[in-house]
Amino acid sequence: MPEQFEPIALTIIESVLKDKVYNDNLVQNWVDEICSRVTKELVDANKPYKYVTSCTVLQKNGAGSHLGYSCHWDAANDNTVVTRWPNERKKDPNARVMCYLTVFAVSC
Repeated sequence: MPEQFEPIALTIIESVLKDKVYNDNLVQNWVDEICSRVTKELVDANKPYKYVTSCTVLQKNGAGSHLGYSCHWDAANDNTVVTRWPNERKKDPNARVMCYLTVFAVSC
């Protein structure tokens, strides 16, 4: 799942956040749009999973950021993907925001 999904996620994130300046009044709309579009893409793929999508948008100001998750599940069938934007593959030196998108795929 991660190899096929990450390019789609990065495209969605970039389409929503590219050239944006952090604004508290707009961030919730950006997060909602990213989550709904990503979830729709996953559901449309018609795989045997239930999905949980989480998106965090931060102001890019040089501060550190750390995310952590813990799960108890079937490691053979369930999966998780964490996508960061911008990243090494999608560099954007002018980005004023950064995004962490996490998707949990739990087999049905």
